[in-house]
Amino acid sequence: MAIGNISFGGLASGLPSDMVDQLMSVEQKRLTTLQNTRTAESKKTSALDQLGSKLSALASTATTLQSESSWSPHTATSSDTDKVAVSASYEAVAGTHSLEVIRLASSQTKMSAGGVTDSADTIAVGGITSFGFTYNGTAYDNTDFAIADGDTLADIASKINNHTYQDGEKGVSASVLYDGTNYRLALTAKDQGAVTRNSDGTTATERLTGVSFNMTWTGGAIWDTTAATGNTVAISAATPLTDATVTVNGLAGLNDPTDPTEFGFYYNGYDPDINGIEDPYTLSSFGFVAGDKPTLSEIADAITNQNISGLKASVVNDGYENRLVIDGATPISGLTSALVFGSSTLSTVEFGVFQTAKGEDAKLKVDGLSNIYSHTNSVTDVLPGVTMTLKETTSSAITVTVTDDTSTLKTTLNSFTTAFNDVIDYINTNKTGSLYGSTIARSIISQMRNELNTSTAKNDASGDLLSPFSILAELGLRTDQKTGKISFSSTELDTALSTNFTVLSDLFTNTQTEVGAANKAGLAYRLEDLLDNLTNSTSGALTGVKNSQEARLTSLDKSIEREEARLEKVRDRLTKKFSNLEQLVSSLNSQGSALTSALSKLG
Repeated sequence: MAIGNISFGGLASGLPSDMVDQLMSVEQKRLTTLQNTRTAESKKTSALDQLGSKLSALASTATTLQSESSWSPHTATSSDTDKVAVSASYEAVAGTHSLEVIRLASSQTKMSAGGVTDSADTIAVGGITSFGFTYNGTAYDNTDFAIADGDTLADIASKINNHTYQDGEKGVSASVLYDGTNYRLALTAKDQGAVTRNSDGTTATERLTGVSFNMTWTGGAIWDTTAATGNTVAISAATPLTDATVTVNGLAGLNDPTDPTEFGFYYNGYDPDINGIEDPYTLSSFGFVAGDKPTLSEIADAITNQNISGLKASVVNDGYENRLVIDGATPISGLTSALVFGSSTLSTVEFGVFQTAKGEDAKLKVDGLSNIYSHTNSVTDVLPGVTMTLKETTSSAITVTVTDDTSTLKTTLNSFTTAFNDVIDYINTNKTGSLYGSTIARSIISQMRNELNTSTAKNDASGDLLSPFSILAELGLRTDQKTGKISFSSTELDTALSTNFTVLSDLFTNTQTEVGAANKAGLAYRLEDLLDNLTNSTSGALTGVKNSQEARLTSLDKSIEREEARLEKVRDRLTKKFSNLEQLVSSLNSQGSALTSALSKLG
């Protein structure tokens, strides 16, 4: 309670007007002492709170430093980052490696041979005979995607893309492709490579199989992957052709370009002789003569450039095979082929779905070891702790170099010394002030120093100490005798790390389980345990001191409150006494004046 000043003006008694205040200033000495004590104790409480925050920060740092990844940084570089990018984790091992990228991993894509001419076309009522595919061994059909009558191609693609596949499955990406005449549906496995591969690296099990697009559209198109003939047919090489436009040796030579057994198909009632009998289109129909050796692309161009109603051709390369794909506005039938390209025979493969990209694993050669494969172009299991991101194939070997990252390791060590020294600095700064006489502050410094000077045991539960470095001092990190702060010598640390780069990792991160219950675990674990014991919200030593401080402040607040109440009563009592005295003296003065006046009249 605040005690205000009271003054008496014109006192008849002749006493000072602030007489009560003068008397109260003597009475208030005990209150002033209590208030000063509370201010000092409040500062001590705040100092303990700050100390607790700094200990918690050090404990957080210690927790982070329990991970081996903090103490074993590595740097990886590639001599050609345009072709291969690399990065390294703490598990990497320093070294230099030769790398050749022979083949990139690819995602398998299959496309509908049939298509609609208008993107607004929808599935006719009752038009779904079957729709589905098998992805990574699991079959999906139109009911899984809720594909229904009235859906457009874009609707189908959206439903496939939004489907939730099995746990761990990346799923299938669907898209709509317009080739200038038709809109087609394309399906691509999101995961690269094959499900399984043969011992020679070829695909054993594809990701996308059993693709079926059997449906009728409002535009009149019928997609039927089971039909022997359709609006789109294709012929394929029995063995791979290495290039879509340049074959190995060209054709072996056309014996008779008019012979439909060599190459021919029926389309739209072709009747060159106008004799009423439908004739097949042959190579001669597109301008080739005996002895020509056209490439696949030249054949495709010749078919397209004839400008026959709705008829065109293209070459599709899926990364393994080259195919001649022939499209028609009406069904194509009777397709035959016996064309020879070098050692490859272009044979008839009539289907309603064709593959535009073959899902194959990446193929590498590392340090002279060939036939190394990866399902993806992010290769993580060839060099321990090294991720190689393949971007292009290489014509010659590139170099991948992995080095111990001493610079980053020192930065990590600095983070530890900074957090440790922050606690020491704070205690030193306040030991003659807010923390004066605090035994807990001195105890904290002593316990922290003790952990620094305690040796870490090996992680084999033998009870033996790490050798030759079991404490930080042996690595050049020492405590200043005056300040208690720690610092390290880069020269000594570099020498130690050149001997064993994992020494700091072992010293900090060996767990209690690894070293055995009776032995000393890594410094990061020991410090965390120490700091947790100090700051534990219920049983921590620092918590106990802070609780005592809070109780002390509560007691002082009550004492101050009582003293203020007492002083208020004292002031009231003194004020009343001096008021009565004033009235008495004033009355006597009045009586004296009256008596004096009466006596003067008698004279």
